[in-house]
Amino acid sequence: MPTVLFSRPDWGDLAMQYGSHWTGLGVQEAVKRGFDVIDLYGEDATQDKVFAAIETYRPEVVIIAGHGNPDTVTCQELAVLLKACQNDEIMTGTISHFLSCSVGQLLLPSLITKGANWTIGYAVDFQFMINPEFAIEEDPVALPFREVTVEIIKKILDGAKLKDTWNAGIAKCDEWINKLWNSTDPYAADMIACLKHNKSGMIGLGSEEAYIPTRITITASGQILLLAGLAWVFLTG
Repeated sequence: MPTVLFSRPDWGDLAMQYGSHWTGLGVQEAVKRGFDVIDLYGEDATQDKVFAAIETYRPEVVIIAGHGNPDTVTCQELAVLLKACQNDEIMTGTISHFLSCSVGQLLLPSLITKGANWTIGYAVDFQFMINPEFAIEEDPVALPFREVTVEIIKKILDGAKLKDTWNAGIAKCDEWINKLWNSTDPYAADMIACLKHNKSGMIGLGSEEAYIPTRITITASGQILLLAGLAWVFLTG
């Protein structure tokens, strides 16, 4: 079976606690589907351990949560994980999703030039809302943003190609925008604003044909670019 690698920093930073939990739900989805899973969580989400796992196991899929900026995504305690044109060749041959701010501007295009199959992330600051009165696992205000993230991961794991995966993320944003449009929830308007913002900056880059099947090798040909036109939380560096 293919291997899926997750990098999920968590040192008490609020945004990372949410991002780690959401991508942790992706870990559960990968396990349910029978993939070989490497879950580098918390203190294990370091550059050394991520790189060692990639070099040893050559995962077909890499899912990364981390604070970011246009050319960098970080790992545990804001240490640099990947930086455009410096060490991103490690992602050659992978399909990936980045839950991080702004990496779609420079880092993700650089991954593709270094031979990554395809990748989905955000060319804008990833914004989401929370209600701190709830536990992270039960927070209803954060639910739309969680569902968008998990939907993208599930599509990757189910063997969808780039365009279908990107479309699924956009569709989940639209689904929640429609749900919230006539909602009496006092946070609905701000939640809609965050969803629209993230949707407009969701970017997909890479092969039109690569996918993660359950028992055969990834293929790749052609390149495409897809770009959609009470607490606020950001995944900036």
